[in-house]
Amino acid sequence: MIGILGWLVGALLGAWFLVTVLASIPSLKRSLTRSDVVRLIPDWALFARPRTEDMVLLRRDILRDGTLTQWRELEIAGQRGWYNFIWNPGLGPRRGFLSLADQTAKAVQRRRRIAWRLPGQGSASSIPDMTTVMYLAILKYVSGRSHPAVDATQFMVMSVAGQAISGRYAPAEPGSVVFVSEFHLVRRQEPLPEDDPNERRDARLTV
Repeated sequence: MIGILGWLVGALLGAWFLVTVLASIPSLKRSLTRSDVVRLIPDWALFARPRTEDMVLLRRDILRDGTLTQWRELEIAGQRGWYNFIWNPGLGPRRGFLSLADQTAKAVQRRRRIAWRLPGQGSASSIPDMTTVMYLAILKYVSGRSHPAVDATQFMVMSVAGQAISGRYAPAEPGSVVFVSEFHLVRRQEPLPEDDPNERRDARLTV
């Protein structure tokens, strides 16, 4: 009796596993879950889905002599090391940028049908987006890492398919452009006159 009961439980668990695997196939999922009244088939959407694309941050600058540079990647939190699978302090900033980039992409989708009457140098919604937290946070990060020869800067968020938080910008396969900002003047810190050496002017971003 115990042996028959064991085989029966094993068969039920095997059938449940098989149905779970089949339900992961998009073409079969709807037909299988439609009759699952008691919700026995696990829904793996309860867990975080792995990223299939990465968001890359690029910048180009206008130098003080008027030269316009090429787009280049701005690495978040520096380059990766072999030890990152054990200790990765840069993962937090990268995930922070991914969150900002994802929010920017969603905002672009919402505003795709809204035409701004005053076009600029960036995406169609870049001028009204300049007041959003995502825009200002990315702009502050980019402008704070500007060379002294930079007079104005512009950033781009690009989607690189087939990557996951480790994507790299390749000119041969540039991916798809998500968002392009306007150009912004960058004013770096300058010392005040000698009569007040302890004070410094704040670095400002001028739109």
